[in-house]
Amino acid sequence: MNLDEFKVIVDREPPRIAQCNGNLSRLYEYVGLASSSMQTRAAVSRELHSQIQGSFSSGHTLVSQMCASLRTDLIRQHIFSSFPIDPYFDILDRLQDAIGATDDSHDQIIGDWGNAIRLAYDYVELDPWHRKDREKRYARDYNVARSAFTLRKLGYTIQVKPGLLSLESNSEKAVIATIERVICSMGGINVAQRIFKALSASYDTDQQRYHLNLRPSIIGEWIPHMPWGYLIQLAVKHVSSQSNSANSDENWDLLCALSQAYASVLDVQPYQPSFWGKMNAVDLLSYLQEMAVYDTLFRIPQMRPTDVARIAAGIFYWLDMETILIKGCSLDDVLKIINHILNTHSDVRGPIFFNMREIEREFPEIPKRIIKKILREVLSHSPRGVNQQFSHPLDAPIPQDPDLKDRGHDFFLYPLLQISAKEFVLLDRSVCAPACLEAMLTSLRRENKELDDKIGGAMEHFIKQELISRGVTISSGEYNIDGVHGECDVVIDATETVLFAEVKKKALTRRAKAGADLFLLMDLADSFLASQKQAGRHEVQLRRQGYLDLQFGDPTQVHRIELKNRGIERITISLFDFGSFQDRVLIQRFLVATMNATFTDATSEYDNKFKSLNLHLADIHDQVNEIYSNPSDVNHPFFNCWYLSLPQVLILLDHVASSDDFRNALWKVRHLSTGSSDFYYELSYVRKLHEDTNQVRE
Repeated sequence: MNLDEFKVIVDREPPRIAQCNGNLSRLYEYVGLASSSMQTRAAVSRELHSQIQGSFSSGHTLVSQMCASLRTDLIRQHIFSSFPIDPYFDILDRLQDAIGATDDSHDQIIGDWGNAIRLAYDYVELDPWHRKDREKRYARDYNVARSAFTLRKLGYTIQVKPGLLSLESNSEKAVIATIERVICSMGGINVAQRIFKALSASYDTDQQRYHLNLRPSIIGEWIPHMPWGYLIQLAVKHVSSQSNSANSDENWDLLCALSQAYASVLDVQPYQPSFWGKMNAVDLLSYLQEMAVYDTLFRIPQMRPTDVARIAAGIFYWLDMETILIKGCSLDDVLKIINHILNTHSDVRGPIFFNMREIEREFPEIPKRIIKKILREVLSHSPRGVNQQFSHPLDAPIPQDPDLKDRGHDFFLYPLLQISAKEFVLLDRSVCAPACLEAMLTSLRRENKELDDKIGGAMEHFIKQELISRGVTISSGEYNIDGVHGECDVVIDATETVLFAEVKKKALTRRAKAGADLFLLMDLADSFLASQKQAGRHEVQLRRQGYLDLQFGDPTQVHRIELKNRGIERITISLFDFGSFQDRVLIQRFLVATMNATFTDATSEYDNKFKSLNLHLADIHDQVNEIYSNPSDVNHPFFNCWYLSLPQVLILLDHVASSDDFRNALWKVRHLSTGSSDFYYELSYVRKLHEDTNQVRE
């Protein structure tokens, strides 16, 4: 069924039910209902609803999806060609509403489209909705089409076909080139300053980060987001351009309008809150890819600047800070300079300029040649520039191609941009904070071959120390029960809950961040799935035995964790943020969608990776069967699963002074979702709600 075929059926004749003139007896006769003394229009509506559904014997989910696709095509045709949208829009709405997604299968559609459409037309005639909120309900379709139409009016070629709307390849390159040309003419630093000025109102002083989300709404958002993340990546690419003459409000408005329209046409902004969405294994990879591209376009990786030195000292605790060298510089000296550039100007939002003499005056005890080396070789991007092989949001490295092995954005690998031999710029404290750790890891990795093997254990040690320092009761260690061996990284013992935390240093690769679906799945498998499988094994054993005896170090020392009818939570902790992929709604749906799935590689190139992935999924499936022996008891089996980063854990620990405090900090966001897929925003939002509530009570 395509839109033209649909319109032919609708236009063939007016709704026959109109001949009844609203007479209930005639309406009953028309739909085949037996007459009675209690006749109502509602009964006629219910019968039409039932008959529409009965027009198809299978494939109801596909019919519903087809209705949505036809409605999207109709909106596009309406905007591009001014084609009348009525009565077709309401007929599709009623048809989809009556059909419903009553099955989860992708069975073949078997039924009578013509009969279903005529019945839906009758339904619209009998009981018109007269909806005035079409553009809000279907904001994604309307906004994508309008943005594409705007680009067409500017002279760019838009491909519009059934089920497809996109920029033609050469036109897409031309749009990107225009965006970059405007940035270059304005000057990259000037553009960055304007970006952070626009974002400053969203800055959270407690978390020291920008919240780029609109206010939460149960019905979603109605306007396209501004692609701040993408604009920042392009601004730093052209940081060497210091033009002032073209740094006008007119050019800024043009840049914002063009980049907003372009990002909208890429069609990865969800508009609806995440809790309304669905996920299945068939569509999983495309869904994950959309989220990765959304993060690249619209989000900006950040970290609380005051936590950077703390994290670095924690994960490098096993190294001698005075003698271990990064390119001939001690770790201690590197951390001193990082702490200075991140926290000296804490009230500044946006670019902060430094010169080498300022750092030399601040640290007279550090030799000038060492300061020079730290600034230029450890913390700064190459003078050749940043993001020089990045233009398209999907640009990513292709290791096997020598010309493309460095393609993609590399801005977040180092915190400083070198604008002259002795002058440097930190684009923004919060935005560049994660890159300080990345830069240290990159340099240390060259000096210390065992670094990657040590970081996971160092993270675990650091987390334990942070928890203990806040009065949180923890334990860890190995157990052996009936031949089953397990190792708990961190166990938090709260009054009502036992929390198993498993630590994984794995970060999202650049290819995964660019939306390469296979690499996304592999990265999630190596981090989230692997750790959740481990935590799930602990949960199974604790529920089965009622206790776990953990040995750590001295085999004669055993610490017993008893269940005592408490709840169990499973927490994965990564070193860096995974963006939208750490949303609790998403991870629950991801686990449910993949629990019974098996993934294969058509090329056999990644057979071992897929084998590992499938083993993780099979283990998680078996754990659910063990925990829920009665299938009827299975209800949100992964609601107790979390995916947090180390920076998120540190923010959670604000104001924590006991195990129950930590559990309560989690519980503040456990049953709340703003639909933003942003843990930081949701934590900030709920804390503000609590503050406002307490003020009202006072």
